[in-house]
Amino acid sequence: MSIKLQILIIVVIILAMLYIVNHVRKKSIDFKYALLWLFVCICVLVLAIFPKLLNVVAKAFGIASPVNMLFFFGFCLSIVVIFTLSIALSNLTDKVKKMAQEIAIIRKDMYERYNSNKDV
Repeated sequence: MSIKLQILIIVVIILAMLYIVNHVRKKSIDFKYALLWLFVCICVLVLAIFPKLLNVVAKAFGIASPVNMLFFFGFCLSIVVIFTLSIALSNLTDKVKKMAQEIAIIRKDMYERYNSNKDV
């Protein structure tokens, strides 16, 4: 990897990390979701600074090509992100269902009170 490409990757990753931290500060993303992206940024930053490390890791896992190692890690990361978002979506679906039921109960109570006061 050329030094120019390394510098470009490092600059882009640092900007991405600042962007993520800024969104955490503005509370437009939860810290627990930002941690995953910050971890990915740190991993890419380490690989950009030490490009030979990818060869060592690929050989340790028995993968012939470092590019295949990157694809494997990318695939694993995608699975983790999808699973995490599925859990969050399930939790939010349960909360929406519970709130809709509570609103229906409150509306029924208000309707019954209104009709009971109307009859008197």
